[in-house]
Amino acid sequence: MEGKGITGGADSVRSVDFDKVYEENVSAVYRTALYYSENEHVAEEITQEVFLKLYVSKEHVNADAVTAWLVSTARNMVKNHKRKRWHEIPREDVLDNWADGIFADSTEEDILTVLHDREYCGFVEKIFNDLYQMNERWYDAITITYLLEKPQKEVAENMGVSLEVLHSMLYRAKRWIRRKYKEEYDRLSDT
Repeated sequence: MEGKGITGGADSVRSVDFDKVYEENVSAVYRTALYYSENEHVAEEITQEVFLKLYVSKEHVNADAVTAWLVSTARNMVKNHKRKRWHEIPREDVLDNWADGIFADSTEEDILTVLHDREYCGFVEKIFNDLYQMNERWYDAITITYLLEKPQKEVAENMGVSLEVLHSMLYRAKRWIRRKYKEEYDRLSDT
């Protein structure tokens, strides 16, 4: 990850005030964990784990890219948590309980709305997963700027790029998303 600005560099998190890094980033890490886990308790647990991991490996994390490192680590920890939980629970039980809870006393319209919402959420998750595979820097720029609502100047500084380069990354990422997913988005919007 040397070229990505996460590790290495002259100033590590070790050389800056850990409490300051925590205060400036705890809400962004929590929002990321909550967004991906959709569970407040899991988000709180992941947030604690992320900062523990940062504390343990702080000499290897570039202070200028700490926000991107924290957000990426939170996202990955949630994905690992979900994977682990899915394998621990028998799938048939999950599907039966989900179906019983959702469809028990629902009208057909309620059921269709729930299914559409689940499909849309899956679509958004697919976009972010594909974006991450396509270009991690684009993913970080989009996630930190739009999901975590950080000011673009701050995002550029944390990613170690100029504001113009960040604007270019955001533009190219949005253009790639539009080209690749416009038809599917239009289909979901029409239903």
